[in-house]
Amino acid sequence: MLTDPRRFSRIVAAIALILGPIITLAGMLATPWEDEATTASYHDALAAHAGQAEIAATLLHFGYLLLLPASLGIMHLARRASPRLAHIGGALAVFGLATLPGLLVTDFYDLAMAQALPRTQSVAIADATQESWAAAVMGISAIAPMFFGLVILSVAAWRAGVAKGWMPFALVVGLLLPFVSGTGLVPAAAGATLLLIVFGSIGVKAARMSDQAWAERPAGRVRRSSATRTKAPKIAVESAA
Repeated sequence: MLTDPRRFSRIVAAIALILGPIITLAGMLATPWEDEATTASYHDALAAHAGQAEIAATLLHFGYLLLLPASLGIMHLARRASPRLAHIGGALAVFGLATLPGLLVTDFYDLAMAQALPRTQSVAIADATQESWAAAVMGISAIAPMFFGLVILSVAAWRAGVAKGWMPFALVVGLLLPFVSGTGLVPAAAGATLLLIVFGSIGVKAARMSDQAWAERPAGRVRRSSATRTKAPKIAVESAA
């Protein structure tokens, strides 16, 4: 496999598309969720379930990390049918996902403070870190490109014929659920499940296709319809003759 670039890239993409969302979902399920969206409640949950918090952060780190090669796999599949969307979405997704996993290291700092300091002090320090403009830039530069990149890639995948038409909308809902619903297990797990449905289905298709089909993926539904229109005049001319 390592000597065949077509098979290697296809298998890596398929594994990442399937395992990335699964591990992310596992991380969401393992997270000790706070009762309310406050730093104090967050630190209470971490301190009460320290081992669980460490497992969850580790799972989420690797889950987000696998979404990067998964995004490259979708970009590869859609590169012929929709090259502009595929390349723009892929670039944005890579930019965001290259940063996002590293942000989870802050969970271990919060856990240490939650265990070692009185709650008023741990909350004050944690809140102070969020007042920095640099922290805001790092957070936004990870989440925004990741969101728009994955959504654009899902549209490109639909145009390439490897995703259903409803999947971009499902992905938007899945990515937004944890943010618009505040905190809690249900919205986070539901969002990760939608991500698994979309990416997992594309991953299964990549796993089942041949190495040649992966390397020479033809243009999708957009190009096929265009080809049909260009052939019509030729048929008309031949009929007239």
